Amino acid sequence: MSQRITLYVRVRLLSDTIFGAGFSVPGGEDIAVCEDSKGYPYLKGSTLKGLLRESLENWVVWTSGSETDVDELMGVSGWDGLTDDRRIQLSEFQVQSPPASPEECYETRAFTSLTDAGTVESGTLRMASCVRKGMTFVGEVHCACEDEILVKSALTSIKWVGTMRSRGFGRVQFTVESCVEQSAATQSLTAAACIRYRLHTDSPVLITDLARSKDNSYETRGYIPGSAIRGLIVGNLAKDKQDWFAIHRTELLSDNIRFLAAVPVADERAGLPSIKGFYENKDESIFETVMQNGSFTPGLKRAKIGSFCALEGDTLSYWSASTGGATRILRGKSDVDKTMFQTRYIDKGQTFEGYIELDDPKMAEMIAAALPKTVWLGADRYEGFGKCSVVCCEVVEEPAWRREYGFRKQNEVTQELYLLAVSPFTMLNEIGDPCGLSQRDLAEKMGVGSVVVSVCSTSMSEYGSYNRIWKGRNAAVRMYDRGSIFKLCCDRAPDLERLQKIEREGLGIRRAEGFGQVLFLKNELFEGIRHKAAVEGTRDTKQANSAAAVRRARYCWVMARADEVRESGLSPSQLGTLQALCERAIACNGKLDELERFFNRNLNDRGAKHASKFSKIYELVKRVTTTPMENLIGVSCNDNMTERLRLLCLLFDFSRKEGE
Repeated sequence: MSQRITLYVRVRLLSDTIFGAGFSVPGGEDIAVCEDSKGYPYLKGSTLKGLLRESLENWVVWTSGSETDVDELMGVSGWDGLTDDRRIQLSEFQVQSPPASPEECYETRAFTSLTDAGTVESGTLRMASCVRKGMTFVGEVHCACEDEILVKSALTSIKWVGTMRSRGFGRVQFTVESCVEQSAATQSLTAAACIRYRLHTDSPVLITDLARSKDNSYETRGYIPGSAIRGLIVGNLAKDKQDWFAIHRTELLSDNIRFLAAVPVADERAGLPSIKGFYENKDESIFETVMQNGSFTPGLKRAKIGSFCALEGDTLSYWSASTGGATRILRGKSDVDKTMFQTRYIDKGQTFEGYIELDDPKMAEMIAAALPKTVWLGADRYEGFGKCSVVCCEVVEEPAWRREYGFRKQNEVTQELYLLAVSPFTMLNEIGDPCGLSQRDLAEKMGVGSVVVSVCSTSMSEYGSYNRIWKGRNAAVRMYDRGSIFKLCCDRAPDLERLQKIEREGLGIRRAEGFGQVLFLKNELFEGIRHKAAVEGTRDTKQANSAAAVRRARYCWVMARADEVRESGLSPSQLGTLQALCERAIACNGKLDELERFFNRNLNDRGAKHASKFSKIYELVKRVTTTPMENLIGVSCNDNMTERLRLLCLLFDFSRKEGE
């Protein structure tokens, strides 16, 4: 295995730069900049990868190097997922010293098209957001030690970044420092039947959900599936411990070792998939489940309870992983062969917890050794996605959710039981075809005469897999989704040991990949749920102070006030003058003297008819400049005269363009 090295890269902007996001902002910019969840600009790893490939291709030509080096470092189409020690991995680049307000990072530029006569073509005015020159962005590039000099040379040869480079945007300077990586395991473990691990997402992680993806849009799962962890560990063992892997390969790939999915952590709660079958009314004052008597109050709708939950007294607390998205470009062999597509991903900065269960505890030591401190997971992990830190790897008796919500010795097992799908599952019938839930086989496993499903609330999806040997996808299998729940009626109460064995071993097929995990919920715990509550600090809470929420609120305000501006009768050029005056006031730290003189002249010196056109706009401007931002847009945010003037600029710009 080649020694890896980390290159710490700084990118200093020598001119205003546009890190194009691939979309426009209604009422704002026609060309938007990539922004993170806090509103700060960043450079996508996939963008840097394209620039680095171009620079490497140029460098090997200038130095008479080998063109095969470029493909080995950057990859080629048709990659089958195998790890290559020479492949370059990189992160997205973030602002090194972010200012207090994200707005300080940006400038807005205007562009027009010209006719053949050299005059401005009507309707071509466009606005572009750009990152101010002088800012510094930092990120990492990981490569083999043998390629350090070549990669450094290619990075420092990059002089232009972003869009509109032909107009003077995007001149940059790269500086590089290096550090040899340490690949030690997180922790040395002794024999164990269950390993708990935690992953912290250092960069966005792309776990593609093919069942929900379509055309040129790719969705992500809100958790890290056990198959991803299994592939990582098995791949590391096959590469680094070849002799041991050859001896234990069969057991390692069997259902005797089960890699459970890693789910987002919320305040140390034991997380379950959100349980199906809950309904609520519009104002959420009624919250009930269909599982108790098979019906619910007419007029209710399915309850919004996120993707994961915890049962706490009479309350179901819920949350979801935070996810984001990006617009990207797939480039073909020619400059015109380009396809835009969108990807969703798990946001960085989150912690996920998962488990590995082993029938042979002696295997735990080698499996833990195959989890280094830094791992790369998911799709596009050579394009700025997938970097995670293993922050915990320890021995536990069993998963926390099994201990918190399952039957213990002190609990009475009755004839009626609730079976929850903790992961997708399907059983097989007597001829080997997927059949969902086989009541006959389940009764045999539970040690009872018969089992009948009296009530259930479920959904089903197709779950596929990839065969690296044949380099193709396996046939997808329809399974019950996570959170599906069944009310079972048995002819007698089963033994606790039987239930715990089913929970430990799972049900159905592909259990080694984390499928087939089920839980027998304690009856009194599930039936006692009467309320729901979003967990603070997760995607399902109202984060009024988040930059994304503020931007949405500003644009909604603009759209709501556009008719008021349009009805005033002002022309696009007059609205443009108002926008320019607001921008001058911003440049003068919020001083409104020039704007006041403009309104005074148009309201008092040019007649009543002319004044009537400006009176409503004057009232609007006065209202905005004297009202707190939170009262205007309904969201807590920075409040000063500059922010209020920026809001007016957005409104006049949007209304003016509609007028064209």
